[in-house]
Amino acid sequence: MVCSCKEKVKTTQGEETNMKWTLKTWNFGEIKNGEEVCHTFYFKNTGSNNLLIKNVKTDCGCTTVNYNKAPIKPGEEGKIEIAFNSRGRNGKQYKEISIFANIPEKQTIISITADIID
Repeated sequence: MVCSCKEKVKTTQGEETNMKWTLKTWNFGEIKNGEEVCHTFYFKNTGSNNLLIKNVKTDCGCTTVNYNKAPIKPGEEGKIEIAFNSRGRNGKQYKEISIFANIPEKQTIISITADIID
């Protein structure tokens, strides 16, 4: 006798992970040369899989990041803390932070701006 029953296989097709940001840009306004300023960007995992931030890169050594490397479950919130050191900089500044994660786009960008005065 041959068994002809079919086992249902659960697939993950169509299940995604997405990041919904509260804000993707932040303007520090006017700050003094040498001042260090910080901002926290918040996001939510609006997908149906765990969100994994694989890497975060800044375009300048004057900008540093801090974030939790643990998976973020569906529906949970996460944050990325940005610190910008204006030492040695003048005028208008625009800095991008690239976040590499298991999202359909593979990468998302947040940014900060500031106007450095003496």
